[in-house]
Amino acid sequence: MKTVKHLFAQILSLSLIVLSIAGKAQSTDQELTSWAKEKSFEIGTYMGENRTVNLMLMVRQTNGVTIRIKNADDEILHELSMKKSPRAYHYKLNFDGSRSGLYKLEITDGRKTLIRRIEVVDVPATEAQRYITFTSPSSL
Repeated sequence: MKTVKHLFAQILSLSLIVLSIAGKAQSTDQELTSWAKEKSFEIGTYMGENRTVNLMLMVRQTNGVTIRIKNADDEILHELSMKKSPRAYHYKLNFDGSRSGLYKLEITDGRKTLIRRIEVVDVPATEAQRYITFTSPSSL
């Protein structure tokens, strides 16, 4: 019984030492932390069905973000302003009724601007051709 108590006391003291060391641990990568604080927003885009572009936007700072969709002549077709609070957004941008051509998705916080190029292309429908051939066995 005495050895069990002694073993338990050793394990307890060792775990307290490990916890006190781990509690004082700090990240040595201060540059990464400051870089993450500077990013006011992050975006992700991917294609959906039927000419839909999915946009995921994470606003990290309180200075707000504006999204603009522009055509090839830099005319603003649509504009969205995000709230001035950190939040995640998900939008579906539908290009179904749009003409073929080049469009720009411009995301800005006033200091930094990201531009994604979107190209809408009409592909003519092609008729599928299927052939079936029969051959007779030469020896019956």
